[in-house]
Amino acid sequence: MLYCQGLSATLFISYMQQTLETLFKVTPTLTPKLKSAAKVILDNPNLVATTSMRALASRAGVTPPTMIRLATTLGFENYESFRRVFQTSVNKQNFEDRANWLQLTSATDGIASIVHEIAESSLGNIKQFFQELDLDAVSEAADIILAAPNVYVIAAGGVHWIASYLYYVGKMAIPQIRLPRTSGSGLIEGLIPVKKGDVVLAMAYHPYARHGIEASEFALSRGARLIYLTDSKAAPLASKADVLILQKTESPQFFPSMVSVMAAIETLISVIVARSGDDAIRSIADYSEIRKKSEFYLS
Repeated sequence: MLYCQGLSATLFISYMQQTLETLFKVTPTLTPKLKSAAKVILDNPNLVATTSMRALASRAGVTPPTMIRLATTLGFENYESFRRVFQTSVNKQNFEDRANWLQLTSATDGIASIVHEIAESSLGNIKQFFQELDLDAVSEAADIILAAPNVYVIAAGGVHWIASYLYYVGKMAIPQIRLPRTSGSGLIEGLIPVKKGDVVLAMAYHPYARHGIEASEFALSRGARLIYLTDSKAAPLASKADVLILQKTESPQFFPSMVSVMAAIETLISVIVARSGDDAIRSIADYSEIRKKSEFYLS
């Protein structure tokens, strides 16, 4: 069965494997609807972590309450506790494991299935971000950034290029924003001027890049405040943040999804501009005028 192949290929940790083995054993005793739900999970275990309960139920041809009944049949208190086992396991897979899963899924269900699951996951991540967003927290983050003499955007690895977008757009309204370079020891070297009252706008997601975390720690040691965009309250340095803004990055894709991260960046920049004064409007107007005169844009 694909269930066995998937386990071999993706090296699921023991608790998820035990859950799947239990499900495999009890499947013959289940009602037809529960069997349909079980089959989808056994054939596509990663989807439990990366898609919503409603999407998985639709794929199985059952209703969401059936998924809840299946979870409780296996001894879980609710579907979320059942799903958490799979999310934890998927987070501990490496990139090669996830890429292998994509190939297995493509071979059995086709490319359309993968695209569908990525769409479901991306939309789910964005929806959850906005549903759980603390408006007071994002407003506080904006006010802290606007009041700071200097704002340093810190991100390493693949996230650095998304941080570059934040810097590129943010500098139009926030002239005090900085983006330290990432080569060599550049992140920490770029933070040498940090002093008390400055702000670090850090971005880090599982698996957390060491250089970004160490750079943030360095800035904190110099008295900077921390605005933290990350994926978990248990992330490194989360307990030291003045403001924590969370986004989900789970995806069937082999690398963490950045869709909700972009939503968070656009939201934060918009709130900053909304809570700023005339200086921000004049600054944005200056950028626009200079680009217009230099014919920066084709249209």
